[in-house]
Amino acid sequence: MVELKKWKCILCGQDVIEGQRFIYVPGKGYAHIECAYERAKDKLSPDVVALMDANEVLAYAIVRLKEAARIAESEQVKSEIVGARYKIEGMAAKLEELLSKLLGLG
Repeated sequence: MVELKKWKCILCGQDVIEGQRFIYVPGKGYAHIECAYERAKDKLSPDVVALMDANEVLAYAIVRLKEAARIAESEQVKSEIVGARYKIEGMAAKLEELLSKLLGLG
C-alpha cells in the first residue's frame, strides 16, 4: 500500500491529502483548491478563473502520471513518466505562485 503525503490546509486547518485537489502557496504551505476558491469568490477575475482552471488540469495530470509511474514495468518507461511529471510540477508551481498572489495568499 502506498503511503500518501499529508499537509495541513493553511486556510481551513484540515488535512490536505496527496491526490486531493490543492495548491501550494510558496512560503506558507498547501491549501485545498476548494478553500482557495472560497477565498477567491470576491476576487474572481478572468485571470484568477484562468489560473484556477489551468491549475486543476495540471494537478490532474500530476496525479495520473504518479499512478502511471507506479504501474510501469520497465525502468525506462518509469523514468520517462517521472521526468514528464517533474516538468509539469514545475509548470504548476509557477502558476500556483501567481494564483496565490492574485488571491492574496502569497
